[in-house]
Amino acid sequence: MQEKLWPLSRGGGVTVGVADSGADSRLPELRTSLVPGGSVRGDGSDGLTDLHDTWAPPGKGWGHGTGMAALIAANGTGSGYLGIAPDARIMPVAAADLEQHVKAVRWLADKNVKIINLSIGDPSGRDTGCSMDLQEAIDYALDKDIVVVAASGNEGDKAFPSEPGSCYGVLTVAAVDPDIRPWKGSTRQPSVDVAAPGVSMELIGKGGRIGSGSGTSSATALTSGVVALVRARHPRLSARQVVQRIIATARDIEPAGRDPKTGNGLVLPYRALTAQVSANAPNPVYDEWDRHRAEQRRLAEQRRAKPLPASESDAVIEMRTLLIAAGALAALALTIGIVVLVAKPRRRSQ
Repeated sequence: MQEKLWPLSRGGGVTVGVADSGADSRLPELRTSLVPGGSVRGDGSDGLTDLHDTWAPPGKGWGHGTGMAALIAANGTGSGYLGIAPDARIMPVAAADLEQHVKAVRWLADKNVKIINLSIGDPSGRDTGCSMDLQEAIDYALDKDIVVVAASGNEGDKAFPSEPGSCYGVLTVAAVDPDIRPWKGSTRQPSVDVAAPGVSMELIGKGGRIGSGSGTSSATALTSGVVALVRARHPRLSARQVVQRIIATARDIEPAGRDPKTGNGLVLPYRALTAQVSANAPNPVYDEWDRHRAEQRRLAEQRRAKPLPASESDAVIEMRTLLIAAGALAALALTIGIVVLVAKPRRRSQ
């Protein structure tokens, strides 16, 4: 990678927003990679402390956000651990659950990051789509020309679609093993777009602890790192064009064609940086998002074109007036009753 990829791009000038548990700024591997972020947990933190222990089960809070940040942009000092885009910058935001990730996406979008990494896959409990609040946050980021990358989830083939990977406009990532076979734990859904390594990954956590783990979180972080490389080498490309390039240069994995296991195939960093990609190459991520936005506009126009009929509007106003009047009369009656009760003379005891 050092000889072939990094002479072309190391991700310099690109900031990746990582909504996760924060990141450990004490680590030499991340000291030059992190920029102050924030928290949507109400604790006032700047994202530069990994808070994984505060909500993970006892002993399980190894530092998820630190691990994802390091996969993207660790600088190679200390332990020598290197991320795929070591000159990129990471802006961490502490967010513990899906509701907080909605706020985190908007927070990061307002900071003008180029990429938002969401290494989270929360089964939605629905057969299709994602929540309205989350989709609106994703729309907000996409309108600001930000690439949003999310995990497909770790529920295998027995799960509902995972949010935010099921949202329109998101580049959704599955995991493959070292032999480039689909990882059995990846959530299988039509929303999967690409795949990246995610099995038996070496990870660095808070405090510098090195461990190994498998999941679509790691695959997502690596893909965000590749997006950072592309945005650094091709700064004039829009987010839409960057996603198109990532998909067009992916290597298909069996079965042939796009499938729920690995989407359009394995992300290939070198090809993503160097290949000639046609302007009309397929871009299913943005095609779906465009249809979603078109439907939004249609519904908005439909609402504007069908105001309440005059007779119905008059009836509503009349009903509100009657309710207000009835409420006033009830209050008056209650007041009179109290006054009469107080003013009524009491009979003395014999």
